[in-house]
Amino acid sequence: MVMNNTSSFLKSLVDIECVKFGDFTLKSGKKSPIYIDLRNIVSYPKMLAELSVFFETHISKEIQRICGVPYAALPMATAVSINTNLPMLIKRKEAKNYGTKKIVEGEFKKGDKVLLIEDVITSGESLLETITELESEGLAIEQILVVLDREQGGSDRLKAKGYEVQSLFTISSLIKILFEDGKIEEKLYHDVLNFIHDSQITTPVVKSKKKLAKTHPNAIGQQLLNIAHAKKSNLIASVDLTTSKEVLDFLAKVGSGICAVKLHVDIITDFSHDFVLELRSIAQKHNFLIIEDRKFADIGNTQLLQLSKGIYSIASWADMVTIHLIAGEASLKAIQDWDTDKKPGLIPIIEMSSQGALTDKHYMDNCKKFMYKYSDVLGGVCQTFEIDTPFLKFTPGVNLASKGDDKGQQYNTPEFVIETLRSDFLIIGRGLYASTQPEVEIEKYLAAVRSCDIY
Repeated sequence: MVMNNTSSFLKSLVDIECVKFGDFTLKSGKKSPIYIDLRNIVSYPKMLAELSVFFETHISKEIQRICGVPYAALPMATAVSINTNLPMLIKRKEAKNYGTKKIVEGEFKKGDKVLLIEDVITSGESLLETITELESEGLAIEQILVVLDREQGGSDRLKAKGYEVQSLFTISSLIKILFEDGKIEEKLYHDVLNFIHDSQITTPVVKSKKKLAKTHPNAIGQQLLNIAHAKKSNLIASVDLTTSKEVLDFLAKVGSGICAVKLHVDIITDFSHDFVLELRSIAQKHNFLIIEDRKFADIGNTQLLQLSKGIYSIASWADMVTIHLIAGEASLKAIQDWDTDKKPGLIPIIEMSSQGALTDKHYMDNCKKFMYKYSDVLGGVCQTFEIDTPFLKFTPGVNLASKGDDKGQQYNTPEFVIETLRSDFLIIGRGLYASTQPEVEIEKYLAAVRSCDIY
């Protein structure tokens, strides 16, 4: 079978409700007159077969493996694999937590040239996630084929990163055929065209670490930025391990790839002065800083005691500490006025990544009113909240493989956090310390952030 009637195929997408017209709210929150979901094709074998043959006419002779972006493109890739006898790979949304714990299933060797198949491209985010995973396994992305391009900037975004995207159809060609055939009215036709024009996705300019280091008001902030620039890494490892040996062994494996480690020192069951000495030694060897995630949230005097006294004596070894601003401006002023030779930089918690967090817009706006007055402040921990330059944005909940857990934690990919949330530093927890091979995982995260050209 060959696809000799493009018009007929596109009109059939409307008939099987892969394309709908109306008033739709998209994931981004924008209103759209058109909604596209090609997953319904799996229930129409003849259309899937027709689509497969159309893909075949575009496949490069160099291709050795086929992979569909999960999940909508998986049946499409399967159909193409069967028809062409090209071996298929499956990229999981997240790695299994048992057995081999693979993220890519199927047989392959490093250097194999892969055809990546996607159903619809809008921002290109799903494609970039999949590309990062496949390339981290040593595979080469030779070709990208997409069924439908929404023409909102995704293809240009991929092209800017060195990947060429070929689309079988575009949204403008689709609605043109539907309009000429009388399936949609002229007003709707122009509404869709206007939506495309008004909904272009542009990649924001990411703040250069080297340039920020020259303007940041805090010496520790400057040091952190210079480390990030030198190591070409904006990764901070969050380590919720509970013994000294676990923490130190983990940092010995990932230290070369991070610019800071974030600890909860009060969960370490065998905390000691020797542990602090070894921690500082590893940090110096691998050139990273130490953040104690203490989340101070008390009156000023109490916070000074918590910093300097007790068994932890945090200020004597931590380069930075986190602090809630719930107690108001006085909580920052007390530390600012503290006369001591060893004072860590402050990272206020402006917005939390847990589902249902009470750090709402009102709270965030109030924090912004006074936090920038204090030179001890490096920036803030947040997701959607915009941090004023040259202060730094630290974003937790970063994970390549997972979208969340059953305890309210919500995850985002490194590329999304850098290019959409415009964060300066990415905080990675279980994606690293829960891995059986953190030294392998850190390379995957480094590949992801370095693809964003942040240096």
